[in-house]
Formats: sequence, C-alpha cells, structure tokens
Amino acid sequence: MLNPRERFNRIMNFESADRLPVWGVEEVTEGAVRSWIFDGKFPIGKKVGDVFPLDPIQTIRLDTGPLPAFVSRSIEDNKDWNTYIDEYGFTVKVLKDQSISPRVYIYVAGSVSTWDDWNKLKKRYDAGDPRRKPRNWSPELIDYYNQAKCPVGMRIDWGPGRGPKNGYTLGFDLFLQKLMEEPDLIKDMFDFWADFVIDVMYDYVTNCRIDFAYFAEDGIAYKNSSLVSPKMYSQLWIPAMRKVTDFLHSHNVKIIGHYSSGDQRPLIPILLDIGVNLYFPLEVAAGMDAIELRKQFGHDILLIGNISRQALMDGPHAVEKEFYAKVPQLMKSGGYIPAVDDAIMPDISYESYKHYLDLIRGFKL
Repeated sequence: MLNPRERFNRIMNFESADRLPVWGVEEVTEGAVRSWIFDGKFPIGKKVGDVFPLDPIQTIRLDTGPLPAFVSRSIEDNKDWNTYIDEYGFTVKVLKDQSISPRVYIYVAGSVSTWDDWNKLKKRYDAGDPRRKPRNWSPELIDYYNQAKCPVGMRIDWGPGRGPKNGYTLGFDLFLQKLMEEPDLIKDMFDFWADFVIDVMYDYVTNCRIDFAYFAEDGIAYKNSSLVSPKMYSQLWIPAMRKVTDFLHSHNVKIIGHYSSGDQRPLIPILLDIGVNLYFPLEVAAGMDAIELRKQFGHDILLIGNISRQALMDGPHAVEKEFYAKVPQLMKSGGYIPAVDDAIMPDISYESYKHYLDLIRGFKL
C-alpha cells in the first residue's frame, strides 16, 4: 500500500495509484457541525477529523504577515456589528450573530493609501526577522519534513495583507483605482513581495523536501471571470510571480499551484507559461469544469477539486450523480484529486457529506 505522499506524487505525475486520496481543500465549518449535532447525527465531543478522517497533508504556511503586527483594537461596537483594526492594520466590520456560517465580515479600509504609506509598511516586512521561523525550526523539523509519509505543501500568500481580499493592503476600491492611475505602485508591491517571499521560503526550499507549493490568491477570480484582464495580470503580476516560480523550479519544486475560488480560466494560460501547473478548488458555480480543462490543456495541467458544493446541498442522490459524472473519467486520465470545491456549511447535510466520502473510499481505481 502506498503512503499518502507516494500516492499524491504518483497521481500528480500521471502514474497509477492504489486508491483515491481522501482530500478536502476547504474546511468543514463550525456551523455545519453545530447543525449536525442539533439533528442528532454528529457525536458531541468529537472532532471532525475523528468522525470524517481525511488523508494527512502537511502544509507549511509561510509567516508573511507584518512584523510587528498592528495592534488589534475595537473602534466601534453596537448591537449587531463590531468594527475593529486587525493585525494587518485593516479596518474590519464583523457581524456579531454567530449562528451565521461562515462569519460575515466587511473590509472597510486598508492600511495603505499612498506611496509613503507603502514605503513605511515595507519596514514591517523584514524577511530576516527570526520571528518568521516557527519556534520548532531545527534539524529535527527539517528531518521531519524530509521523512514525512504525507505530502508536504507550502502555501505562499500572494501579495501583502490578505491579497485580493482587501486590495493588497489598499482596500478593494482604492486598489482598483490605483491599478488605473498608479500602476507603478502596484508593480512595486508585487516586485517587493516576490523578493520578500523568496527570502522567507529560502531555508525551507533549500533544506526540505517540498512536494508542492502554491500561490494563495483567493479573490482574484469571481463567478464570471478574473478580477483583472489577462493583459493587466501579465503586465503587473506575472513578472514578479515568475521570480518565485523560477526559484522554486531551480530547487526541484515542480508542482506549483494557484488557489482561488471563482473563474480562473482567463489566467490559466499565462500562469502555465511561468510553470504554475496545479489549479484548485475549481469552483463549479463559476463555470470551472475539470473535464474540459483536461481536454484543453492535456497533461500540462494538474487539478484538485471540482466536486460541486451544490450537489452536496441537493442530497446524496445528487452527490452520486456528480461523482460518477467526473471522477472515473478524470482519474483515468490522471493528474487529478477529487475534492469538494467550497466549504462544508450548514446547508449540507451530514448524510450528503458522509455519502460523498463513502464514494471516495469505495471507488476502485
């Protein structure tokens, strides 16, 4: 029997495997578990991983936040909303009603408005700050990553702050304005970020066996297309991202991914050109279709996800229909790992999620 690391690498290299990996790319939300407990389906006191175990994955999440972090503090509080400054210096408005899942929040403002703001913020992004390493960084940790039985991935949060979610520290509206009025500011942000993340990841990549790395850029694509045109993405994003992919390739990291919900299709050809060959979660509601992507790009592309969350919402019968419409064909072609394309929220029943995982575990390659 293959271990999870061997299984992942065989599938990603279009080789045969012993069984389907049991993966999730999004979480089972607390709201879903509460709903299942209320329905008497989920045992009280158990963790999701105890009831629905997935194959293990070790993800290295680089510490690319501001150091020192901004001081989190509430600035306005009323019956329904709390408005506060977060660790990135963003002004965030959060709905207090905890019965709603996932949490409802609104970015009111970013932490950067001008070149001067950006130059000051850069001082908080010192790649050499020893606090960026985990407390257990040591030869023992390096050996653990190198000898792990599960795949080791590395998440690269692309862009300062939370990337597109708050306009790369500018706030969403101001970011779109600056794209047109001051593109040099945006280019400087990405060029700085590329050098910064290469320095942060350097010791990991040069000492550890990394099975895959991926750019986390959720929000760069939406239901109908990408946030910006491929031309603009090519001009402002791609030169900086190429620095990172060239560095990874030079250290034998050959599987490089791009994570965003929404319709990533306009960006795929230009990302493939710099060696970004893995895409997920392939959101069905945004028109992503793994079978069509395989037909279009062949073995140039690797795929994870594309099991419609809507099918799980619709019940076990719809789950089965979705599963058999995609998984057998995609697994036969290789380079694909099935996973639900969005979070498991309270509108998905315990029975639907269980049936999906049972189908995965029972499928014969």
